[in-house]
Amino acid sequence: MLSFSLGQWGLICVLSGVFAAVLLNIPMYVQPEGYLPAYVAAGGLTAVDPADVSTPLAVAVHHVTGTAAALLYGALVYALAAILPAGLSLAGVPAIPHLLGAVGVTLFVYYFFERVAMPRAGGSLSGRRDDVVQQWALSSFIYGTTLALVVPVFVTQL
Repeated sequence: MLSFSLGQWGLICVLSGVFAAVLLNIPMYVQPEGYLPAYVAAGGLTAVDPADVSTPLAVAVHHVTGTAAALLYGALVYALAAILPAGLSLAGVPAIPHLLGAVGVTLFVYYFFERVAMPRAGGSLSGRRDDVVQQWALSSFIYGTTLALVVPVFVTQL
């Protein structure tokens, strides 16, 4: 069971998600495809060719997705904490639900991009699809790992 109120837990998740999404800008920019996955995600969600997506829209979709994914993580952990053994506690966050939530959200973000956003974006991607999906997989992993590391830190600050 979580040792926080639902409001506190939601705030921790939102702050952690925003932090992880902002921090993810760094590895995204240094990867071969750069920030293109954010343009593809925005294009897929708005049914616009990624080449026609504005930078503010790509950035907004990236950061809103990071925040929403953290709320999904929070809901998973909250539900799992009620039914699974806690295992160790990471500053009041039960370790088993925490790790399962982080892995679940990482897989969901990747799957949603690869199966929903990517096919809808199409357009100007031509032969870059595999490279973009591979970069998205790495970015999803980095996001999930960051979230898993940051949540216990933010918990100690609340």
